[in-house]
Amino acid sequence: MAEDSDMDENMSGLDDDPNDSDYEQQKLTFKARKKRGSNGKWKLYYENRIFKKEWLDLFPWVEEDPEDPKFAICRACNRKIKAHKGILETHQKTKKHLKNLSGSDDIEDDDESRKTERPSEPKVFNIPSQPTMEQILSDDQFSFFTESPIDAAHQAITNLIDKLVEKYHENRLENLKVQNQAILQLNVERANLIRTENQRKLERREMQETNNREALALKLKFMQQQHETKINCMERERDAKLKAVEQQLMFARQEYERKVKLLDQQLQSMK
Repeated sequence: MAEDSDMDENMSGLDDDPNDSDYEQQKLTFKARKKRGSNGKWKLYYENRIFKKEWLDLFPWVEEDPEDPKFAICRACNRKIKAHKGILETHQKTKKHLKNLSGSDDIEDDDESRKTERPSEPKVFNIPSQPTMEQILSDDQFSFFTESPIDAAHQAITNLIDKLVEKYHENRLENLKVQNQAILQLNVERANLIRTENQRKLERREMQETNNREALALKLKFMQQQHETKINCMERERDAKLKAVEQQLMFARQEYERKVKLLDQQLQSMK
């Protein structure tokens, strides 16, 4: 597979010194990455890695492989390395890289120091003088690092990290300000929305109560009209009954008077 061939090619770039502890550690690391890179999403992840330009600021000793962008070249060790930030960080911590970068033989492997017994000699460390504020603020960041390229690279990385942290905090503060302003604006809009919704509910309730009152007034008016109509009908019916009774009384009186008159005539004729 393509990933296996890349790993094998990268493994071939390691020194074949069996006494080198970095060799054994990197060999195990590459075996684990080879095994992990041959499965699923890790395969696609390892195949798509390419050299990034911003790594030149983090690793001044590295450059891009012109033949294959998936690899980087260590100028100090003259070695081809897989283009991955973690692998580059691991490589810059190896003793062989530090030895090649500093150009001294004081840095040795642990195994080699165990095999070659040296008489204990006091080690003298050159402690660089502390730079002044003017030197720190100047454009030349490496003017006061003359003892070793390792110190210069370390200081460059430290300065870059400080700048990135400062930029991160500045952006974070700006983002927090924008976030707080957005939250305040959102709270104001939410309060206005709640106030508007309550006002609409109150208006709808008042409109509904007005409609209910109008409907109740119409219902009462209709009931009153029905009641008045019913009363008028009852009054007309009563008047008609009274009139009929009066007519019956009048007919009965006339009949009574006629009979009385007839009876008087009969009595007079009998006399």
